[in-house]
Amino acid sequence: MTSFTLLLVLTSAGFHVVTHVALKQSRDRSAFVWWMLIWAGVIFLPIPILGWTSFPAIGWGLMAFSAVFEAGYFGAIALAYRGADLSLVYPLARGTAPVLLMLWSIIFLHETLTPGGVLGILMITLGLYTINLPKPGAWREPLRSLSRVGPRWAVAAGFCTSAYTAIDKVGIGYVPPLLYTYLALWMSVVLLTPWTLWQVGGAGLRAEIKSSRGGTVLAGFTTLAAYGLVLLAMSFGMPAAYAGALREISVVFGAAYGVLVLKEQGGPMRILGAGFVALGAVLIGFLG
Repeated sequence: MTSFTLLLVLTSAGFHVVTHVALKQSRDRSAFVWWMLIWAGVIFLPIPILGWTSFPAIGWGLMAFSAVFEAGYFGAIALAYRGADLSLVYPLARGTAPVLLMLWSIIFLHETLTPGGVLGILMITLGLYTINLPKPGAWREPLRSLSRVGPRWAVAAGFCTSAYTAIDKVGIGYVPPLLYTYLALWMSVVLLTPWTLWQVGGAGLRAEIKSSRGGTVLAGFTTLAAYGLVLLAMSFGMPAAYAGALREISVVFGAAYGVLVLKEQGGPMRILGAGFVALGAVLIGFLG
């Protein structure tokens, strides 16, 4: 791991927080996600125009497979925000992903698990528990919270993130990273459009674009930029498990913003838990 690839992933984490804060503040999250992806496709149109290159059919197949999980992620995270606070949904969705990605990396990508990586996973697990605690000592609360719709969708979003990241680590071996993520984005839009229309209809889409006041444009830029930077880091040799873990430092910013700016409840324990998640991500990134 080099300082350059580390900088790429940390910058990605910063972009990712902006996306989720904008999503949380939207009128209708399902409609917002759809417009966000459309704007991402428009803003980054120069990628295929200036950087098109031929690639084998397996590249298309991997992009399509990844797009299924990307669409699943966006749908799940939109539903999660309907039933839970940012400072709960964001750490759950982002914190679950590196634990699962570590497993996929070992099983499918043959990346090595080290003692530092195990310690990082344990820290992330502790963080996920702490985030859900209303007060110290209430150790059964995390399991109880999973009976709620929002936290369950957040975990589903984390699973989808881990799946498409593992697939994309293979995919960028066949397709240049930025072109790969751009084309996969449009595949995700195709998959999401029927579901979005079913959820909100054309009227809902029109209402959201009027009320967002540029939020969808900003989120469109940051969502594709964030993941494009992660793919670039992996294309320069950073293992998927490390890249997926290090970007979870964004959990700290997401939870802090939810509590300090959006005035969500349960601040101290959630911020503490987010800190544990971030520490675990760092341990995996540097010692894994």
